[in-house]
Amino acid sequence: MTTLNSTYAKPFLTVPEQIRQLRGRGMDCGDDAYAAEVLQRYGYYRLSGYWHLYRDRPVPPAPRFDGEGREIRLETFVAGTRLVQVVSLYEFDHELRMRLGDVLSTVETAFRFFIGHRLGRVDAFAHRHPWALGATRQEDPSAPPEPTTAHREWLEEYDRHEQRARGDFVVHFRQQYGPHLPIWVATEVMSFGVLSSLYDLMLQSDQEILAARFQVRTADGRGDRGALGNWLNDLRNVRNICAHYGRLWNRAFDVTIDAPGQARQDADDLLAPLADDGTNNRLYGMLLVLRHLMLSIAPEKDDVVDLADFIEGKSRTVGFGMEQLGFPDGWRSSPIWDRAFALDRLPMVAASLLDRAECMTAAETRASLTGAEVIDEKRIRTLAQAARAKKAAQGSLLRTYLKHDVVIEVELGGTKFYPAFQFRDGKIVDALAEINQALARSCGGSDLTDVARALLNWWQTPHPDLPQDVDGSDRSPLDLLGSVTEEEFAAVIDESDARGSFAVSDLG
Repeated sequence: MTTLNSTYAKPFLTVPEQIRQLRGRGMDCGDDAYAAEVLQRYGYYRLSGYWHLYRDRPVPPAPRFDGEGREIRLETFVAGTRLVQVVSLYEFDHELRMRLGDVLSTVETAFRFFIGHRLGRVDAFAHRHPWALGATRQEDPSAPPEPTTAHREWLEEYDRHEQRARGDFVVHFRQQYGPHLPIWVATEVMSFGVLSSLYDLMLQSDQEILAARFQVRTADGRGDRGALGNWLNDLRNVRNICAHYGRLWNRAFDVTIDAPGQARQDADDLLAPLADDGTNNRLYGMLLVLRHLMLSIAPEKDDVVDLADFIEGKSRTVGFGMEQLGFPDGWRSSPIWDRAFALDRLPMVAASLLDRAECMTAAETRASLTGAEVIDEKRIRTLAQAARAKKAAQGSLLRTYLKHDVVIEVELGGTKFYPAFQFRDGKIVDALAEINQALARSCGGSDLTDVARALLNWWQTPHPDLPQDVDGSDRSPLDLLGSVTEEEFAAVIDESDARGSFAVSDLG
């Protein structure tokens, strides 16, 4: 017989013996038939997590906590403890898991799309290309960059998921195109843990855009990529608890929820409770995260508010304290739990625009304006002075474009972006500038993000009055701009009715 390295010595107990033990410790188990049915359905060990709080505490002067700070509970039960109470608590927790799982599924599905979509604009196999993720290192300047250890390990784990995938859509892709899946399919076969790790590998700028999309902000208003990465890990952890029928009631989670920088700085912020111990590792903290995310993903749905109402109602009928799930005093007074509450819709709009076109930051845009003319260009300058003068001219040129409404600007998380197609040969495309100005000024006092969306819609929507592509399909103004000279583009637009298709109704 193999000797196990374990000090466990408790004896096996039959169901009748389990009932006798519970009664001997002071629990009212009801009749034998009911008690046996319950123990065989749920299991003694599983139910023990729910009757733990009904166990007696040591009587002073006996210590209440052990050497590691854990509360000591005796084997005996508080007078009046009934098995039917424990079962009610377990069944509440079971329904809580089911309801929470539905919300988690909605959020998980959305993140599979948003991460895959953000990476897919760079390369169909961005997850396999460390350069697309910024997951490279170069110890030897003379040698090409190498994948980081983190990316190699991630890819090994992902490959195991891809190889095990057997869905119809996976089989179709393999038969049609080969063994590997593009990122927008890959995100459907990887586990949520692998998806969360993929987010951690993404370029910092992409992480910040995703965080800003969901209004998870640093103290200075940028997207808090660290907090969002932590949230994804928290979601994975709670999802796994739900999937494996773990206990949510009166549980401290292994992963502590991070409060975004803005919430840590402002005590009145909706997410400020996440900075508090006792909330950031309990169910209320996760519900707060889910409510915040759902306000961006599916703002018309009140699932998380329904869940909070369900918990509050059961706390009265089943008999437990809301604080056991991390609900702080006065939680109902937070506007986030008002069904009519809404987050600003514009960050989601702005982020979707960044997904639709290759964009440059303000610094990148200024640097691209090599056609900017330096004032007093013939003046003798040192190289450093000439560089500063050129940089100043580039900044001045971009400000001029903005002043005259000739350039599309998208702002997200305090960062300004500019679609790259607007620039050619170191300056804005003149014909494009004229169109942007006329269309933008027809929008009146609309928000700049809505104006940017309406302009992008016009540039990217195929128009029947424009020359068709070689395959006979309609082309958008942007398609035409990329295939002809600027002069030819201006002439075609002037001859067509393309400008008449600009839809002010696209404004929010």
